[in-house]
Amino acid sequence: MIFDVQNTWEETLARSERGVLFLRNGIVQGLLIASFLPIVFVFALIAYFIRPSGTAMVLHYNVYFGVDLLGIWWQAYALPILGFLFFSGHFFLARRFYERGERIACYLMLLAAGMLTFGVSIASVGIVFINY
Repeated sequence: MIFDVQNTWEETLARSERGVLFLRNGIVQGLLIASFLPIVFVFALIAYFIRPSGTAMVLHYNVYFGVDLLGIWWQAYALPILGFLFFSGHFFLARRFYERGERIACYLMLLAAGMLTFGVSIASVGIVFINY
């Protein structure tokens, strides 16, 4: 009897998600917002704190060796742009998985995109903090 109730519940849940579009799915919306907000935050942070100048700025700091990468101001945007490109690649792959019915793969791709953009945001905040 318990098995029948569980089986019915799983069928109802699977049927309820069948007609939902990719961008209308609540889990997808939450993961997209959680993945995209760090990128927007980092671009705004860099635009606010890093100003165009002719002097070299620190792009990477190593605890053991100190500053090991210098560059010019626009190179501070390289990491967030790379993060956005990875996010867009994960977005399109997740959409493709979702359309094929692979919901778990879609969610994992979007979760990985969120973790990646969170790591990029930490590194970019470090660049801003070192140069401010």
